[in-house]
Amino acid sequence: MSTKKTQKVIGKTQKIVEKQSQESSNKEQKIKTKVNRLEQQPQERQNGIIYVGHLPYGFVEEGLKEYFTQFGDVLGVKLFRSKKTNRVQGYGFVKFADKEVAPIAAQAMNGYLMNGKKLTVNVLSEQHPDPFKYKHGNQKLFFINWSEKAVEESNKEKSNEQIVKEVQKLLANEEEKRLKLKELGINYTFPGFKEQLKA
Repeated sequence: MSTKKTQKVIGKTQKIVEKQSQESSNKEQKIKTKVNRLEQQPQERQNGIIYVGHLPYGFVEEGLKEYFTQFGDVLGVKLFRSKKTNRVQGYGFVKFADKEVAPIAAQAMNGYLMNGKKLTVNVLSEQHPDPFKYKHGNQKLFFINWSEKAVEESNKEKSNEQIVKEVQKLLANEEEKRLKLKELGINYTFPGFKEQLKA
């Protein structure tokens, strides 16, 4: 075997060995992270968190916080909103400073009729992840009125080039209609945009 061929074979084997070692190290890393996750015992929650569902339309964070302060100190309120409209999706969470307040508030408010809607209120279990620590949980969403934007876009002042393009498009569509009528054997004439341009 020539020296060039042997060098190629050695190079290929080295690459294979490197790839295998990299794969095994990646596997080891994945196993370590899984073990670490399993070893991490869920810490006992210091604050009481309740889930509030079937909220009436128009009920926002400030109103919900103000309402639940009758039971105790409210540390935070989190309502889930639509990414498209930024409107409240009808459910959220309330966090109390005192853990013992949560079951009292849940018992008092579960099934309570508010603005024609029956509330569903439950204490969040220890196994459930803290909704106040969700990734991107504090991200602020903004409502974009797309219909209003479309009206603004349509009504804004157009440049001469845009006007010329639009006129050309209208004339082309009109000519297409005339040809279709001719093909169908319909003898019909109408002034259209051409006559308006002449005037």
